[in-house]
Amino acid sequence: MLLATGCGIDTTVRVAVHDDGSGVVTVVTALDADAVRAAETGGGHLEDRVRLADLRHAGWTVRPWVRAKDGSARLSVSKAFGTPAQLASVLREVNGTAGPVRDVQLTRDDGLLTTDYRVRGRLDLGAAGTGITGDPAVVQSLSAQHVDPAAVDAALLGQLRSALHVRVVVASPGGTRTVVGRPGASVPIDVSTSVADARRLLLAVVAAVALVGAVLLWWWPARPRGRGRIRTATPASRRASPGTR
Repeated sequence: MLLATGCGIDTTVRVAVHDDGSGVVTVVTALDADAVRAAETGGGHLEDRVRLADLRHAGWTVRPWVRAKDGSARLSVSKAFGTPAQLASVLREVNGTAGPVRDVQLTRDDGLLTTDYRVRGRLDLGAAGTGITGDPAVVQSLSAQHVDPAAVDAALLGQLRSALHVRVVVASPGGTRTVVGRPGASVPIDVSTSVADARRLLLAVVAAVALVGAVLLWWWPARPRGRGRIRTATPASRRASPGTR
């Protein structure tokens, strides 16, 4: 219902990648004052109206809502992943099947002298949905009140696509890049960084020096082994002592 009132919802999805390919996904959602008032219509509280129990059960760290003096509010949730392959599943837990962050994959490749990181996917605000018809609890609640879930979904979809602003920040070793979503469009996510491995670089230099040394020793010209003076033979007549015949 927040989206039906022309509210503003800004979401930042930050993917922080560590050296070993593990990392943390942090999702920060900021509701403007109109969205907060809409959520609290009828005397309710924002903390109770926005359901977060499913994220907690999935292992997400959910921090308390932070309210600003202008009436807006901010929520931050985060979860770590242990390997590059786990990033996709962690994002699916918070993005669902209707969210705008799609098909994200992280790869980490050890090269000869560098380690390469790449995050690919797409930020598709045009395909984002409300998720209402895919949530059995919501469908059951609306149906119990004789409200057509499909009609509600259609009514909110337009507001969702105009009110929702999403950016993806990828912070991996070697650099940080931000991808900003465009209303009704699909924006590719393709962030690559490369970091030189100092240990492997040092080993490569040592190996190169050793190779050059081996080549020089192989081709070095032969030298005399002895270092004493070379003496030549003297004629017998000159060896004779003075006065002798």
